Amino acid sequence: MLETLGVLAHRGGLIVEHPELSVGVVRAISRPTGLQLELLARRPIDRRGARQRQADISAGRTGPPPAPRRLLPAFDEGIDLRVGWLDDTGRAHWEFGSWEAGGDYDGFRLRTRLQFPPRYSHVSVALAWPEIGFPETVVDLALPDRATVERGNVSIWDAPLDTAIPPSPLHHRADETMLGEPRVEAGRIVAEPRVLHRAEDAAVVLTRLTAVAGVLSLEIVSIAHGERARAATAADFPPGAAHPETGASLATLDGHAATRVRPYAASSSGGATALQSRAEFAVPAPAGDTLTLLVAWPAAGLAGAVAAVPVHGA
Repeated sequence: MLETLGVLAHRGGLIVEHPELSVGVVRAISRPTGLQLELLARRPIDRRGARQRQADISAGRTGPPPAPRRLLPAFDEGIDLRVGWLDDTGRAHWEFGSWEAGGDYDGFRLRTRLQFPPRYSHVSVALAWPEIGFPETVVDLALPDRATVERGNVSIWDAPLDTAIPPSPLHHRADETMLGEPRVEAGRIVAEPRVLHRAEDAAVVLTRLTAVAGVLSLEIVSIAHGERARAATAADFPPGAAHPETGASLATLDGHAATRVRPYAASSSGGATALQSRAEFAVPAPAGDTLTLLVAWPAAGLAGAVAAVPVHGA
């Protein structure tokens, strides 16, 4: 993560719905340095039985024919979804970012994070996966203009911070609902990126808040440098720990009751002098227009603080 908030460039949601593939925007952030785009694609599960699959193989029916290549070169090194952007002449520039692939009872899932060059006002996103018969598709996305992006290019160390002291007494309880991972690519982003908690050389940032089917999905990034990074690394990665918990902890706050929320996905990178942890959480959507959180990262010197996040259109 670049240590600037950036400007929300797209509200998210599905941009492609095809029999062979669906693709949605998980997150899109504009900065003067470029457009950060995160997509999630899903392929439906093959619901044929073993006998039908064998019959299709015997009959030479191996699947849909490859889709024509118009924007892609005749040969390329890709084997799955390709993502790129079109310049003003209509030429496609294919980008390669980080990828996460997996599957569940619904089928195959592919998630990618990419960095485009700076784009303002709009971008034409090119998508291609010819091997599965998915035709090359161009989706036009409206983006913030240059002036808006430049105004929003604020360092996380200088961005506004609005926190409160937790109420006393505070009653802690475990999350008994344990919500699973929602289909974030089908939801709508309902809050701008913001700093939730901060002290010298340590910060906790809300990078995404998505509403989908009565649930809010949050992505939280915890960043520490110097001595705070060393202390957090030592505390979060104790010797022999099989599944260490890294980064800030999160709880929803209702009056004096704090309900701890466990992440459904988490990762970390860095080392003794710089640490970054990324975690995703799911919580029930609040009844009102504010999500009240208790945020703490004691290992990095951040005691509990209350952050009230306005929710728009959940």
